[in-house]
This record gives sequence, structure tokens and C-alpha cells, in this order.
Amino acid sequence: MRCFNHPDREAVGICKGCSKGLCTDCVVDLGHGIACKGVHEELVETYNTIVTKNARLHAAAQRNTLVAPLFYAFMGFLLLGYSLFNGDGFTSFLSLMGLGFLIFAAFVYRANRKVYAKDRNVA
Repeated sequence: MRCFNHPDREAVGICKGCSKGLCTDCVVDLGHGIACKGVHEELVETYNTIVTKNARLHAAAQRNTLVAPLFYAFMGFLLLGYSLFNGDGFTSFLSLMGLGFLIFAAFVYRANRKVYAKDRNVA
């Protein structure tokens, strides 16, 4: 492959920002990828920041798969218990909301398990 800016020179790598071949005069090594010197350095740094942050968020989300379902289950039991404690029975609005929260907690738990099943099997 030849350098995009200098067709008479061999390329030593490809810019992460524009995917063009670069020679030793046109390239800058950022430690996590190479970029066009003075042109795409900031863009490649931004790409690296985005990828790093997303990897951390994905790892944190996997660890916190129970947070939302537990919150919804707590709210469901709270509403259902309050309604039954006051003698309203299962047909009151609060009881129905409590049951809805419990059903939604089960749905969110199952959805989270499905989304992160691949990651659980690898770890």
C-alpha cells in the first residue's frame, strides 16, 4: 500500500480517523492507534475515549443487572402491601399498580439476563 499524501512512498499504517495509508512522515502514533499528523489526532483521541467509556459502561451494566428489577419488585411489594394493609383488596388501583410493578420486575430481570447471557458464559 502506498501513502495517500506521498504516492512514491510505502505506507506504514492506516489512519484510524480517515482509513488512508500513511508513510512515516505523515503518521503520528498515539499509543492506541495511528492518525494523520496534525489532521486527525483529536478525532482518533475522541474515538478512543468513546470506546473506553463504552467498555466501562458495558462492564458496569453487566454487574448491575439486578438493580432495576429489585427496585421494581420493591415498589410492587410496597404498593401491594400498602393496599392490602388498608383493606382495599386486590381490585384497588394501588394493588393493580403493585402487581404491574412485580410483573415488570420479572420482565426486566429476564430481559437483562438475556442481554448479558453471552458475557456471563464467557466470564
